[in-house]
Amino acid sequence: MINTALSSEETYCYGHPKIPTRLRCSRCERPICGRCAIPASVGQHCPECVAEARKTAPKVRSAARANAPAVVAIIVVNVVIFIAQLGSAGVTNRFAAFAPAIQNGEYYRLITAMFLHSPSFILHILFNMYILYAYGQNVEQAFGTLRFIVMYLVAGFMGSVASYAFGSCNAASVGASGAIFGVVGILVIYAYNRRTSAIMSQYLRGIMIFIGINMVISFGLPNIDYLAHIGGLLAGMALGLGFDRGLVSGRARSVALQAAFVVAMVGVGVALLVWRTANFAQLCG
Repeated sequence: MINTALSSEETYCYGHPKIPTRLRCSRCERPICGRCAIPASVGQHCPECVAEARKTAPKVRSAARANAPAVVAIIVVNVVIFIAQLGSAGVTNRFAAFAPAIQNGEYYRLITAMFLHSPSFILHILFNMYILYAYGQNVEQAFGTLRFIVMYLVAGFMGSVASYAFGSCNAASVGASGAIFGVVGILVIYAYNRRTSAIMSQYLRGIMIFIGINMVISFGLPNIDYLAHIGGLLAGMALGLGFDRGLVSGRARSVALQAAFVVAMVGVGVALLVWRTANFAQLCG
Protein backbone atom coordinates (compact mmCIF):
# COMPACT_ATOMS: atom_id res chain seq x y z
CA MET A 1 0.00 0.00 0.00
CA ILE A 2 1.34 3.45 -0.89
CA ASN A 3 -0.01 6.70 0.51
CA THR A 4 -0.25 9.50 -2.02
CA ALA A 5 -1.29 13.13 -1.78
CA LEU A 6 -4.93 13.68 -2.67
CA SER A 7 -4.53 17.30 -3.56
CA SER A 8 -3.83 18.30 -7.11
CA GLU A 9 -1.31 20.86 -5.83
CA GLU A 10 2.31 19.80 -6.27
CA THR A 11 4.07 18.98 -3.02
CA TYR A 12 7.76 18.69 -2.24
CA CYS A 13 9.71 16.35 0.03
CA TYR A 14 10.25 17.83 3.50
CA GLY A 15 13.85 16.62 3.47
CA HIS A 16 14.62 17.52 -0.12
CA PRO A 17 12.58 20.67 -0.88
CA LYS A 18 13.47 20.67 -4.56
CA ILE A 19 12.10 17.16 -5.23
CA PRO A 20 8.39 16.98 -5.99
CA THR A 21 6.54 13.99 -4.58
CA ARG A 22 3.11 12.51 -4.01
CA LEU A 23 4.27 10.15 -1.21
CA ARG A 24 3.50 10.89 2.42
CA CYS A 25 4.61 9.30 5.69
CA SER A 26 2.02 6.81 6.90
CA ARG A 27 2.36 8.13 10.46
CA CYS A 28 2.76 11.93 10.33
CA GLU A 29 1.65 12.68 6.74
CA ARG A 30 4.88 14.54 5.94
CA PRO A 31 5.56 14.61 2.18
CA ILE A 32 8.58 12.41 1.46
CA CYS A 33 10.48 11.42 -1.63
CA GLY A 34 11.67 7.97 -2.58
CA ARG A 35 15.07 8.68 -0.98
CA CYS A 36 13.52 9.47 2.40
CA ALA A 37 10.79 6.82 2.41
CA ILE A 38 11.50 3.89 4.73
CA PRO A 39 9.34 0.82 4.03
CA ALA A 40 7.01 -0.17 6.88
CA SER A 41 4.52 -2.97 7.43
CA VAL A 42 1.88 -0.58 6.13
CA GLY A 43 2.99 2.17 3.74
CA GLN A 44 6.25 3.98 4.41
CA HIS A 45 7.64 6.14 7.21
CA CYS A 46 9.79 9.23 7.20
CA PRO A 47 13.19 9.23 8.97
CA GLU A 48 11.81 11.38 11.80
CA CYS A 49 9.08 8.88 12.71
CA VAL A 50 11.47 5.94 12.45
CA ALA A 51 13.94 7.66 14.81
CA GLU A 52 11.16 8.43 17.28
CA ALA A 53 9.92 4.83 17.21
CA ARG A 54 13.42 3.54 17.94
CA LYS A 55 13.67 5.80 20.99
CA THR A 56 10.41 4.56 22.49
CA ALA A 57 10.74 0.88 21.54
CA PRO A 58 11.33 -1.44 24.52
CA LYS A 59 14.86 -2.75 24.78
CA VAL A 60 15.10 -6.47 24.10
CA ARG A 61 17.17 -8.46 26.56
CA SER A 62 18.84 -11.75 25.81
CA ALA A 63 17.05 -14.90 26.92
CA ALA A 64 19.61 -15.48 29.67
CA ARG A 65 19.37 -11.92 31.03
CA ALA A 66 15.59 -12.05 30.96
CA ASN A 67 15.12 -15.50 32.50
CA ALA A 68 18.28 -16.04 34.56
CA PRO A 69 19.70 -12.67 35.67
CA ALA A 70 21.53 -14.20 38.65
CA VAL A 71 23.41 -16.64 36.43
CA VAL A 72 24.53 -13.81 34.16
CA ALA A 73 25.52 -11.66 37.16
CA ILE A 74 27.57 -14.47 38.73
CA ILE A 75 29.37 -15.10 35.44
CA VAL A 76 30.19 -11.40 35.11
CA VAL A 77 31.49 -11.25 38.69
CA ASN A 78 33.69 -14.31 38.12
CA VAL A 79 35.13 -12.88 34.91
CA VAL A 80 35.84 -9.48 36.50
CA ILE A 81 37.57 -11.11 39.46
CA PHE A 82 39.56 -13.38 37.13
CA ILE A 83 40.82 -10.31 35.28
CA ALA A 84 41.82 -8.83 38.66
CA GLN A 85 43.68 -12.06 39.45
CA LEU A 86 45.61 -11.79 36.20
CA GLY A 87 46.58 -8.25 37.16
CA SER A 88 47.66 -9.05 40.70
CA ALA A 89 48.70 -12.31 42.34
CA GLY A 90 47.73 -10.78 45.66
CA VAL A 91 44.03 -11.25 44.85
CA THR A 92 44.43 -15.02 44.70
CA ASN A 93 46.67 -15.16 47.76
CA ARG A 94 44.30 -13.01 49.81
CA PHE A 95 41.02 -14.76 49.02
CA ALA A 96 41.78 -18.40 48.11
CA ALA A 97 40.62 -21.20 50.43
CA PHE A 98 43.92 -21.82 52.25
CA ALA A 99 43.48 -24.18 55.22
CA PRO A 100 46.00 -22.56 57.64
CA ALA A 101 44.48 -19.13 57.00
CA ILE A 102 40.96 -20.44 57.57
CA GLN A 103 42.11 -22.13 60.75
CA ASN A 104 43.42 -18.73 61.89
CA GLY A 105 39.96 -17.18 61.55
CA GLU A 106 39.80 -16.06 57.91
CA TYR A 107 36.50 -17.85 57.36
CA TYR A 108 35.47 -15.52 54.55
CA ARG A 109 37.82 -17.52 52.31
CA LEU A 110 35.23 -20.32 52.28
CA ILE A 111 32.98 -17.97 50.29
CA THR A 112 35.45 -15.85 48.31
CA ALA A 113 37.26 -18.91 46.93
CA MET A 114 34.20 -19.83 44.86
CA PHE A 115 34.61 -16.62 42.84
CA LEU A 116 38.29 -17.22 42.06
CA HIS A 117 39.91 -19.38 39.38
CA SER A 118 43.40 -20.50 38.50
CA PRO A 119 45.11 -17.58 36.69
CA SER A 120 47.52 -19.99 34.99
CA PHE A 121 44.80 -22.20 33.52
CA ILE A 122 42.19 -20.24 31.59
CA LEU A 123 40.21 -23.40 30.76
CA HIS A 124 39.34 -23.56 34.46
CA ILE A 125 37.10 -20.50 34.36
CA LEU A 126 35.91 -21.15 30.80
CA PHE A 127 34.66 -24.65 31.62
CA ASN A 128 33.07 -23.61 34.92
CA MET A 129 31.25 -20.64 33.42
CA TYR A 130 30.02 -22.74 30.50
CA ILE A 131 28.54 -25.35 32.84
CA LEU A 132 27.03 -22.63 35.04
CA TYR A 133 25.46 -21.03 31.97
CA ALA A 134 24.17 -24.36 30.64
CA TYR A 135 22.68 -25.73 33.87
CA GLY A 136 22.25 -22.66 36.07
CA GLN A 137 19.53 -21.16 33.90
CA ASN A 138 17.36 -24.24 34.37
CA VAL A 139 17.66 -24.05 38.16
CA GLU A 140 17.00 -20.32 38.31
CA GLN A 141 13.93 -20.62 36.10
CA ALA A 142 12.59 -23.54 38.13
CA PHE A 143 13.12 -22.08 41.61
CA GLY A 144 13.38 -18.33 41.07
CA THR A 145 16.29 -15.90 41.28
CA LEU A 146 16.41 -15.41 45.06
CA ARG A 147 16.24 -19.15 45.81
CA PHE A 148 18.88 -19.83 43.17
CA ILE A 149 21.29 -17.36 44.75
CA VAL A 150 20.76 -18.87 48.20
CA MET A 151 21.25 -22.42 46.96
CA TYR A 152 24.30 -21.48 44.90
CA LEU A 153 26.04 -19.80 47.84
CA VAL A 154 25.14 -22.56 50.32
CA ALA A 155 26.33 -25.31 47.96
CA GLY A 156 29.56 -23.42 47.30
CA PHE A 157 30.08 -22.93 51.03
CA MET A 158 29.56 -26.63 51.67
CA GLY A 159 32.01 -27.51 48.92
CA SER A 160 34.64 -25.27 50.52
CA VAL A 161 33.92 -26.70 53.96
CA ALA A 162 34.29 -30.28 52.70
CA SER A 163 37.64 -29.38 51.18
CA TYR A 164 38.78 -27.70 54.39
CA ALA A 165 37.49 -30.40 56.73
CA PHE A 166 38.81 -33.44 54.88
CA GLY A 167 41.45 -32.10 52.52
CA SER A 168 45.13 -31.27 52.61
CA CYS A 169 46.46 -29.13 55.42
CA ASN A 170 48.46 -26.81 53.15
CA ALA A 171 46.77 -26.78 49.74
CA ALA A 172 45.13 -23.62 48.41
CA SER A 173 41.85 -24.10 46.56
CA VAL A 174 40.01 -21.83 44.14
CA GLY A 175 37.09 -22.25 41.78
CA ALA A 176 33.32 -22.20 41.43
CA SER A 177 33.20 -25.97 40.95
CA GLY A 178 31.70 -26.72 44.36
CA ALA A 179 28.83 -24.29 43.80
CA ILE A 180 28.35 -25.48 40.21
CA PHE A 181 28.26 -29.13 41.27
CA GLY A 182 25.64 -27.97 43.76
CA VAL A 183 23.59 -26.61 40.86
CA VAL A 184 23.96 -29.97 39.11
CA GLY A 185 22.91 -31.78 42.29
CA ILE A 186 19.77 -29.66 42.48
CA LEU A 187 18.93 -30.61 38.90
CA VAL A 188 19.44 -34.31 39.68
CA ILE A 189 16.68 -34.16 42.30
CA TYR A 190 14.46 -31.93 40.18
CA ALA A 191 14.69 -34.26 37.17
CA TYR A 192 14.39 -37.42 39.30
CA ASN A 193 11.15 -36.17 40.83
CA ARG A 194 9.78 -35.80 37.29
CA ARG A 195 11.33 -38.90 35.77
CA THR A 196 7.94 -40.22 34.59
CA SER A 197 8.26 -37.71 31.77
CA ALA A 198 10.32 -39.13 28.90
CA ILE A 199 12.03 -35.78 28.39
CA MET A 200 12.98 -35.42 32.06
CA SER A 201 14.12 -39.04 32.21
CA GLN A 202 16.45 -38.45 29.28
CA TYR A 203 17.62 -35.19 30.83
CA LEU A 204 18.38 -37.01 34.09
CA ARG A 205 20.49 -39.57 32.23
CA GLY A 206 22.45 -36.77 30.62
CA ILE A 207 23.14 -35.16 33.99
CA MET A 208 24.27 -38.46 35.50
CA ILE A 209 26.64 -39.06 32.59
CA PHE A 210 28.06 -35.57 33.11
CA ILE A 211 28.58 -36.25 36.82
CA GLY A 212 30.21 -39.61 36.12
CA ILE A 213 32.66 -38.18 33.59
CA ASN A 214 33.60 -35.30 35.87
CA MET A 215 34.11 -37.56 38.87
CA VAL A 216 36.48 -39.75 36.85
CA ILE A 217 38.39 -36.63 35.83
CA SER A 218 38.37 -35.30 39.39
CA PHE A 219 39.89 -38.50 40.80
CA GLY A 220 42.17 -39.16 37.85
CA LEU A 221 43.93 -35.81 37.45
CA PRO A 222 46.18 -34.09 39.99
CA ASN A 223 45.47 -30.71 41.58
CA ILE A 224 41.69 -31.06 41.30
CA ASP A 225 39.76 -30.50 44.52
CA TYR A 226 37.42 -33.48 44.25
CA LEU A 227 36.30 -32.99 47.86
CA ALA A 228 34.82 -29.60 46.95
CA HIS A 229 33.06 -31.23 44.00
CA ILE A 230 31.57 -33.98 46.17
CA GLY A 231 30.64 -31.60 48.97
CA GLY A 232 28.90 -29.22 46.58
CA LEU A 233 27.11 -32.05 44.78
CA LEU A 234 25.75 -33.62 47.98
CA ALA A 235 24.73 -30.23 49.34
CA GLY A 236 22.95 -29.43 46.07
CA MET A 237 21.05 -32.70 46.17
CA ALA A 238 19.99 -32.06 49.76
CA LEU A 239 18.89 -28.51 48.90
CA GLY A 240 17.08 -29.73 45.80
CA LEU A 241 15.20 -32.25 47.92
CA GLY A 242 13.97 -29.58 50.32
CA PHE A 243 13.35 -26.78 47.84
CA ASP A 244 11.58 -28.99 45.30
CA ARG A 245 9.24 -30.29 48.01
CA GLY A 246 8.53 -26.70 48.85
CA LEU A 247 7.38 -26.01 45.31
CA VAL A 248 4.42 -28.34 45.73
CA SER A 249 3.50 -27.16 49.22
CA GLY A 250 1.49 -24.17 50.35
CA ARG A 251 3.36 -20.85 50.30
CA ALA A 252 3.85 -20.56 54.07
CA ARG A 253 4.92 -24.17 54.35
CA SER A 254 7.15 -23.79 51.29
CA VAL A 255 9.15 -20.91 52.74
CA ALA A 256 9.46 -22.61 56.13
CA LEU A 257 10.59 -25.91 54.62
CA GLN A 258 13.13 -24.30 52.34
CA ALA A 259 14.48 -22.11 55.14
CA ALA A 260 14.80 -25.19 57.35
CA PHE A 261 16.91 -26.97 54.74
CA VAL A 262 19.16 -23.92 54.37
CA VAL A 263 19.63 -23.65 58.13
CA ALA A 264 20.32 -27.39 58.39
CA MET A 265 22.92 -27.30 55.61
CA VAL A 266 24.69 -24.26 57.02
CA GLY A 267 24.57 -25.88 60.47
CA VAL A 268 26.30 -28.99 59.14
CA GLY A 269 28.90 -26.82 57.45
CA VAL A 270 29.58 -24.80 60.59
CA ALA A 271 29.86 -28.00 62.65
CA LEU A 272 32.48 -29.40 60.25
CA LEU A 273 34.28 -26.07 60.27
CA VAL A 274 34.42 -25.99 64.07
CA TRP A 275 35.54 -29.63 64.25
CA ARG A 276 38.39 -29.20 61.78
CA THR A 277 39.54 -25.93 63.34
CA ALA A 278 39.53 -27.40 66.86
CA ASN A 279 41.55 -30.42 65.71
CA PHE A 280 43.71 -28.71 63.12
CA ALA A 281 46.94 -28.88 65.10
CA GLN A 282 46.40 -32.56 65.92
CA LEU A 283 45.45 -33.54 62.37
CA CYS A 284 48.09 -31.44 60.63
CA GLY A 285 50.86 -31.43 63.19
